Amino acid sequence: MKIRHFIKLFLLGIVTIVLLWVSHRYLFQNQHFQGDRNSANSQLPVSTRVVKHALGETRIPVNPQRIIVLNDVGLLDPVLSLGIKPIGTVSYFPEYDFLFRGVTNDEAAGIEIVGVGNQPNLEKVLLLKPDLILMREYQKSTYKQLSAIAPTVVVDLPGLNYSFKENLRFIAQVLGESEKAEQVIAQYYERVKKLQNLMGERLKEIEVSVINLFGESLIATYSDNETYNQVFQDIGIRLIPTLVNQKEDTLVSSIEVLKKYDADILFVMNDTQELAQTFFKNPLLTTLKAAQNNQVYEVQVNRWWTFGFFGVNKLLDDLFKYLNQP
Repeated sequence: MKIRHFIKLFLLGIVTIVLLWVSHRYLFQNQHFQGDRNSANSQLPVSTRVVKHALGETRIPVNPQRIIVLNDVGLLDPVLSLGIKPIGTVSYFPEYDFLFRGVTNDEAAGIEIVGVGNQPNLEKVLLLKPDLILMREYQKSTYKQLSAIAPTVVVDLPGLNYSFKENLRFIAQVLGESEKAEQVIAQYYERVKKLQNLMGERLKEIEVSVINLFGESLIATYSDNETYNQVFQDIGIRLIPTLVNQKEDTLVSSIEVLKKYDADILFVMNDTQELAQTFFKNPLLTTLKAAQNNQVYEVQVNRWWTFGFFGVNKLLDDLFKYLNQP
């Protein structure tokens, strides 16, 4: 009798344990499900819209918060000009003191470097969890990979006729900041008007030339697509005929032909001090009327090679400084 009673108690205990375990598991699963459902409900749908660009159409967030830009002059500078700070970008000049063209290191502080030049690091891009990627047309080989990470829009500078103003307007339209873009452009024209007034009649009298030090014995000149030429046109500054008539986008020449680029004012673009020191010691320089009149000015590539308004305003700073010399 005692044995049977003991067996009953033992079986009752096992049944109780099983029931408690089943109840606990049900409650846990139910709470977990409720938690997931509440979490999903707490994340409201993101508003999106479709943007047309060089490689098709892309649906992007209306107010992107985590933007990566894969170019400095054509993308980083304009986006910063709109008062928006990207989370990531690429650098073209890691070996120099400056990381970007048009934008100083301080102005880009806090922005993660996700690659060098034309080679964005896809792993770094992925880890930053962007909600929008802006890229240039020459980077289209990575478009599919980038689009798999986040909505990606191609900004086609050739398609915008290399206009730094239209470039800003297109990017502003993508980011919903068109009004801000017009404010930035209007401020630019105010500075242009101020410089015109300061120069007065002298503006009609002078011709300028721009060369880039390409090596110890080489110089390069560029077509009117370059932003500094667009700025010259807005101000009313005349380039020498040799540059106006240049057909090539980039023309590399021996320094022996330096004389053909003489002007009332000569701007010498440079990115290394070594090249500048060699150039300014070259006896050919003394044959130029610009040099004889102390009108040869060294300007930095990272200030003049730009497609954005941070860079353009630095360029204007230089013109205010040098074009008002007696």
